[in-house]
Amino acid sequence: MIGKGPEQKKPVTSAEALDILEERKKDGELGYEQKLAYEHMSKFNKLSIGEAKKMLKELAEYGVGETVAIKICDIMPIDVVQLKQILVKAKKSFEEDEIGKIMGVVQAHTGK
Repeated sequence: MIGKGPEQKKPVTSAEALDILEERKKDGELGYEQKLAYEHMSKFNKLSIGEAKKMLKELAEYGVGETVAIKICDIMPIDVVQLKQILVKAKKSFEEDEIGKIMGVVQAHTGK
């Protein structure tokens, strides 16, 4: 809708975005960009909404900000190197043991 801004801006995980797009798909046809986003998230989404929310809560316990925690949920880093690259955006330094615990949270949700 041209000229109409978003009602509110809030970062969401890809699982939540996929759910929103599925609801909109039920109401009618998706726009071009929405179709592309839906296809992408359908292929690459790794968590359910419940798992994502649980993981966000666990990451918040380690002082990870909301936007960085969402990135971690969406990317699901496979090793510490990838995790450190995401944590750079946190504007906070993490000790090696904290990084290990955060990686433990990620691995607990990937089943490894």
